Amino acid sequence: MKKKNHCGGKKEEMGAGDELLRSGIIRQRQQDRVIARFRSLAGNLTAAQLRALADLAEKYGRGSVHLTTRQGVEISGVAMDKAAQLAKEARERGLLAGACGPRVRTVVACPGREVCPYGLVNSRQLAEELDREFFGREVGIKVKIAVSGCPNSCAKPQENDIGLMGAVEPVLRAEKCHGCGLCATLCPRGAIKMKEGKPHLNRRLCMGEGSCIAICPAGAWEERRRGLYLFAGGQVGSSPRLGRVVVPFVTEEEATAAVEAVLKTFLQLRREGERLGDTLQRVGLREFRRKVGWTSSAGQRKVGERSHEEV
Repeated sequence: MKKKNHCGGKKEEMGAGDELLRSGIIRQRQQDRVIARFRSLAGNLTAAQLRALADLAEKYGRGSVHLTTRQGVEISGVAMDKAAQLAKEARERGLLAGACGPRVRTVVACPGREVCPYGLVNSRQLAEELDREFFGREVGIKVKIAVSGCPNSCAKPQENDIGLMGAVEPVLRAEKCHGCGLCATLCPRGAIKMKEGKPHLNRRLCMGEGSCIAICPAGAWEERRRGLYLFAGGQVGSSPRLGRVVVPFVTEEEATAAVEAVLKTFLQLRREGERLGDTLQRVGLREFRRKVGWTSSAGQRKVGERSHEEV
């Protein structure tokens, strides 16, 4: 067995070790101890799940838990010969096992419009749907997915292999506009400029947060459509890079199918050892988009049409 980083994303001849990774059991530095990893759904844990984690940490671990950067929980210091028993009790108490190794990891998400005043889409509901569809899928390399409800990007979709970011596309009803210029003053990206007494929107600069719609006293800015931009190729670590928009716009209902299309394209094009960003860089953004071939039903904007993807 090759002894490499047992939480890495490379395919290895790990035998039983890989079975542990599938179950969220990770070897720690001490050879006779392991870490039990559990996942949340969009960062949410019930009170019952929290009580279960506390009980299991006291019974099998060191009496404490670690909150991971991907909205999971880990119990460390578990004796190797007690890992299976811990996993069984955890399932019985409604805890969801995490995962490691060459597969789709926990889907992270912000609270979204359900509770956040800035949220544009229901990121929690979408993350749960993506978890059901993709979590733990064997893909030969680690794949991380994140969902943010608005361009504030609290869940960092641009830093994940696949990321979704909620946005609205504004449209001006010029006959309603009073020419006050408030939208131009408050636009966070300076995408709106006043020309001859009327606001003009540079869509290549618009980040889709919808502030112009929210603050217009005359109601001249309206919502043309609402949905998500789909990023691909982001990652952190020793070779960080930001993801690029490969699908300019999808509705919430289309998002899971769009992620499937991007993931399928990646698996068709990838070479051994490549993360999604490596494949995207080698193939090129234009060709990768062409291979994905997505067209949204909302407004029928095709991949490659100029919009947020040029920002």
